[in-house]
Amino acid sequence: MPLSRRKLLTTLGVAASTVLLNNCTSKPLPKQPFQINTDVKVSDIPEVQSVRLGIIPSLEVAPILVANNKKLFAKYGMTDVEIVPFRSWQDICDRTVIGTELGKSNDGIDGGHFYSPLPELMNEGLVNQHPRKTAMYVLMRLHTHGGYIVVSKRLKPFGIQLKRATFSPWQDVAKFFGQPMHGAIAEHGSNYDLWLRYWLASMDIIPKQNIDILEIPFDEIIPQVKQNKADLLCLDSWRTLKLIEARLADPAIAIGEIWRNYPGEILAMRADWVDKYPIATQALLQAIMEAQIWCDDPANAKELDTLLALSFTSRNLVSEPIKMFSQLFQNSPKQSMRRLKIDIPNSINSIKYWSNDGISVSYPYKSHDLWFLTEYRRWNPLPIDFETKETIDAVNREDLWKNAAKAIGVPDTNIPISTSRGIETFFDGLKFDPEHPIKTK
Repeated sequence: MPLSRRKLLTTLGVAASTVLLNNCTSKPLPKQPFQINTDVKVSDIPEVQSVRLGIIPSLEVAPILVANNKKLFAKYGMTDVEIVPFRSWQDICDRTVIGTELGKSNDGIDGGHFYSPLPELMNEGLVNQHPRKTAMYVLMRLHTHGGYIVVSKRLKPFGIQLKRATFSPWQDVAKFFGQPMHGAIAEHGSNYDLWLRYWLASMDIIPKQNIDILEIPFDEIIPQVKQNKADLLCLDSWRTLKLIEARLADPAIAIGEIWRNYPGEILAMRADWVDKYPIATQALLQAIMEAQIWCDDPANAKELDTLLALSFTSRNLVSEPIKMFSQLFQNSPKQSMRRLKIDIPNSINSIKYWSNDGISVSYPYKSHDLWFLTEYRRWNPLPIDFETKETIDAVNREDLWKNAAKAIGVPDTNIPISTSRGIETFFDGLKFDPEHPIKTK
């Protein structure tokens, strides 16, 4: 999309609830909220007050939208933050590669909303259309939970208990009704692509061998599902809601059931911008962190719903999106798919932004970057000489997260002491050990 004119989303807001995450060896976070430090010293005034951040409009970017809507960016001296919406991750990548030439270009952006491991791939020049290396920094995680795998209505009579023994008949029936069964995501190599492949492989359904996974742009998903060209889709919470509202699909499994407290999408910036403007970078982090904490407060739930409802102008607009998503999915991966129930008070898989289960959502663990790169390599070629640890160390700036957290008054007990969250356990019983990533395949 052209960016010849500066475009500010003035009505964006967002929501959900959350809690700050510790590493696996830390004590659970205290339940009592801590006091945010509201003092902004003269020495903390940013070197520049403007920045351009790209986003894919979704519930996952709630903290960025709330920081803008609640004027938290301005509170920390960033008075000209421009939130630019894009239709695809490729657009965000394209415009980030262009950059703003440190404020001189109207075509690029300085960073924004990314999935893992896109910043690492950009850093090493491994994005297909951009072989030139673009140094990037990962600054924080934006959320956990919110993603879903959904099944099209035409497959509902067969349930969701996919197993290798029954997969071929499924495909035969799907073909009988006009189209073979396909999986679909918005972009190959994305986090949603990796979730879908992991889920299928856990049931011995091998992508490419047993099923094709199609790449369908966000705005084409509903038409493609209507034409029976996609049956198993892995999507963010907002697109999941749109499919369910259109009565085209049912939720099969929440990504939070595949991996409890999984690392969600991220805030990443061009390294040259961060290096040039360290105080401005910290200001952005402080504002978004405060927004994450605000989103986590149940007392703000009604206002969050209002902000979110005003943020998405579509025919499928709902009056209380966050409330609906907190009730969206109460299903076990071992159970058959059931109908959506709106009367469930809270879902353990509802999206969180700051923390959950006493562990940090916002802190960017390097062990999670390692999982994404390891899983990406499982399905995609990487150069033989690709140095995973060195790349993560170069891109992940968890030190800047810690500085910003301390600046707003986050207690030391709520700041992870390790860059690894330790061994992660998935719904199928497999474990990911950051110390031995390949062995846990």
